[in-house]
Amino acid sequence: MMNNEAAIPETLEYVTENETEPVVVQQHRLSSIMPIVVFSYIGVLIRLGLAFLGNNQVPMNAAFWPNFVGCFIMGFVVEQKIHIQNHFSQLYIGLTTGLCGSITTFSGLMYNSCVALFGPSNDLTYPISNFLTVLIAALSASFVGFTVGRHISAFLLPPSPELTKRVRYFNSHVRIWLFPILTLLSIPLLILLAVLLPVSKYTYFIYSVIFAPFGSLTRYALSVLFNFNPNFPLGTLIANILGSYIYFGMVAINQYVYSLSPLSKHVVTSVIQGYSGCLTTISTFILELDTIKKRKYVYLYFTMSVLLVQLVFVILGDLFSFICSPVS
Repeated sequence: MMNNEAAIPETLEYVTENETEPVVVQQHRLSSIMPIVVFSYIGVLIRLGLAFLGNNQVPMNAAFWPNFVGCFIMGFVVEQKIHIQNHFSQLYIGLTTGLCGSITTFSGLMYNSCVALFGPSNDLTYPISNFLTVLIAALSASFVGFTVGRHISAFLLPPSPELTKRVRYFNSHVRIWLFPILTLLSIPLLILLAVLLPVSKYTYFIYSVIFAPFGSLTRYALSVLFNFNPNFPLGTLIANILGSYIYFGMVAINQYVYSLSPLSKHVVTSVIQGYSGCLTTISTFILELDTIKKRKYVYLYFTMSVLLVQLVFVILGDLFSFICSPVS
């Protein structure tokens, strides 16, 4: 009877808050760096690729799909945390901090809502409505994606001895060499691509991939240093605010400094998409809002994260209208 109770499936109903806390609160390993690097490459490419699903100059399109998809994957992975982290912890942190954190971007959402606010309008109320529409819709879609991902994960991959066996096999036979080899191979390959390929319309893709791990690792380091209180993830708050300010500054440089060469413009765009985009995260932000135990800290964390960025964006966007003007 005791064995049967111990074998109760760890599905949505039985996963505790402690088991779904952000991984950076629970585990700080040097070995986590290489999975974050590898999955950051993939995450930023997915985010850039999702831009082709619609007109990326429309704030709603730019803010919606990356955050929805990234949060969906985060929910799917978090639901399998019992199996993945216990038997292959590097894969778990690679998927959450590296992949999902790089697909989603808090700074991009904050900037696109600002673009919606300062877009052309013939009515005083339209800009405010556009601003709130982008902000509320993107955040709501992110939370829906996270929830749906968890439910689909529980439905498609219910806990089973066979699944645990496969994860253990992958852990014992692959993890020792997989991520070190992928990391070592990627560095010279990216350098060669950046040096040898001519400057073209999509050169910023390569440089964004180069900058992506630095953003993700900065976010991870801030979480390790400052996420000591599970009720208030200060590290993620600092990463989202700092990354958003860098994002805004790089946009200003890209639009204001007309003497930049084509290559320089690609590098600046890559800092925006690669470093700032990966330094900030919506997926971890949603996960933390879902797992913080005290409601008052949920409200405080959410309010500080949004207001400390939007106040600066709105003030500077009003003073320097070209920064938040939609690109024609």
